[in-house]
Amino acid sequence: MAGYYDELLRLCGFEDSEIEEERPRIEKAFERLDISAADMDTAENWVTQHHDVSLRGVRLLLGAWLKELIDVVLAKDDGKKIVYFGFPAILGPGLMISASSKDVMVTAPDMVLSHTMGHIFNKLTPILEAGEANGLPAGHALCSLWQIKIGGTAKGMIPVPDLALASSYYCDMGSKADDLVTALFGVPIAYIDGVMDSHWGEFPDYLPERVRYLGAQINQALKKAEEVLGIEIAPDAWESSQNEARPFRENLVKLVDLMKADPVPISITELELMEALSSSSTGRGIHQGIRAMQTLIPEMEERVKAGIGVSEKGAPRVMLRAGHASDPRVTRLVEETGLAVPLTYILGSWGGVKAEPKGEYHTPGEIIAEYEMSNGYYHGTEAQIKFYERAAELMKLDGFITTYLYNCRPVATISHPQKKYLEERTGLPVLSLEIDGFDSRAYSAESLRTKVETFAHMLKSRKSKNPA
Repeated sequence: MAGYYDELLRLCGFEDSEIEEERPRIEKAFERLDISAADMDTAENWVTQHHDVSLRGVRLLLGAWLKELIDVVLAKDDGKKIVYFGFPAILGPGLMISASSKDVMVTAPDMVLSHTMGHIFNKLTPILEAGEANGLPAGHALCSLWQIKIGGTAKGMIPVPDLALASSYYCDMGSKADDLVTALFGVPIAYIDGVMDSHWGEFPDYLPERVRYLGAQINQALKKAEEVLGIEIAPDAWESSQNEARPFRENLVKLVDLMKADPVPISITELELMEALSSSSTGRGIHQGIRAMQTLIPEMEERVKAGIGVSEKGAPRVMLRAGHASDPRVTRLVEETGLAVPLTYILGSWGGVKAEPKGEYHTPGEIIAEYEMSNGYYHGTEAQIKFYERAAELMKLDGFITTYLYNCRPVATISHPQKKYLEERTGLPVLSLEIDGFDSRAYSAESLRTKVETFAHMLKSRKSKNPA
C-alpha cells in the first residue's frame, strides 16, 4: 500500500523494495517527528530545488541521512542503549563504543536533525523554538546546535540517551549544555576535557603532555561508558572501527580530488552532506554514505570528462570554512554569485599539514588523542591557517570565505586574526562572514547576499586583471 511519503523517499534514493520493507519504521518515525502528508509538497519542492537529484549519488546521500534519522528516532524501540556526542567531536570514543557492542547506538542527533529536518523537510524552526523554551533562550548567544538537541529531545522526537559524551576540549559550551541535558532528563555524562591552545609556531609539533592529558580524559570516558552501558570496550575496537571507516575516507579523498577540476563538477552543498556524515554517524548512515560515494564518484568523473560544472569555467575559486548544516540556500548563495567552491575546511582536512604519529602511546585514549593531535583542527588559530595555505595550493584558490558563528566562541574568536594572517601569508582576499551555520532565521541567504556578491565582484575583477 502506497504511503504519502513514497515519492519523497524515491527522491532520496530509496528503492521501492526498501520503502516496503521499512514502511512500519518510516511511519512510526515520521509520526514522532510530526511529519505528515501536509509536509510532502514542501519537502519535495525543497529537495528538488536545492539538491542535484539528477545524480543518483546525491539521492542516495540524502537517503543515508534519512535512514540514520529513522534509526535515531527508533533506537529505544529497537532495544538499543543510546550514546549522544556533541559536534564537533573527537569521534574516537564513540567509534570504540559502537564497535564494541551492536546493542548501542552512538550518534550526534543534533547534526542528524539539522541535515534532515532542515536540508530535506525545511521544518527545523519548531525544534529550535523548543530548545529556546527549554533552557537555551534566544538572544543570549547560545549555540543553535544545542538548541536543536534540547528541542528535539524535549519534543520527544529523539529519545533520551543513556549516556552523553561531553566535549569541552573544543566547544566550551558543550559540557555546560550537557549539564542541561542532565538537569532536564537525568542523563549521566562522561566529560572529555583538553587544552586546545598551541603556542604560535608549534604545529605540527605538540607536547607529549597534551596527548597524555587528553588520552587520560578519553580513557576515563570509556570506563564510564562501560559502567553505564554494561558493556566491555573491545581491545581492538579502535582498529576495527578505523578499518570499517576506511572506505569512507578513501572515497572522500577521490571526491575531493575531483573537485580540483575546472569547472567544479558538483555543488559543495552536496559534499557538505557527505563530510558531516563522517563526524555524526557511527551506524547505518556511514555505510549508506559509502554506498552513495561509490555511485557519486563515477557520476562526477563523467561530468569532469564532459566539462560539466556548477560554475563557469575560469570562475574564481574560494574555500568555505563550512557549508550550512540545515539550509542549503545559504551555501548555494556563494555559487549563485558566480564563485566556484571546491572545498570546505572540514572536507579538505585529509590534505592538511599533519604531524607523523610517534607511536609512543599505548592506551586506547592516548592512541586516539595522538591521532587527533596530528591534525590541526584542535590546536588553534595558526594550525588552521596552515591548512588554509595548503588548501590554496591544492585547489588553486583565489580567495577564502571564513564563515564563523557569532555564538561559537572557539570559531568567532579566531575569525579576525585568521583573516589578517591569511591575507598576509597567502596574498589572497578573505571574507570573514558572520553566520549561524545551523539556524538561518536571522542569517538567511538573502541577508548575506550583498556581502557575498560584493566579495565575488572583487574577486572577478582581480582575476580578470591577473589571469592565471
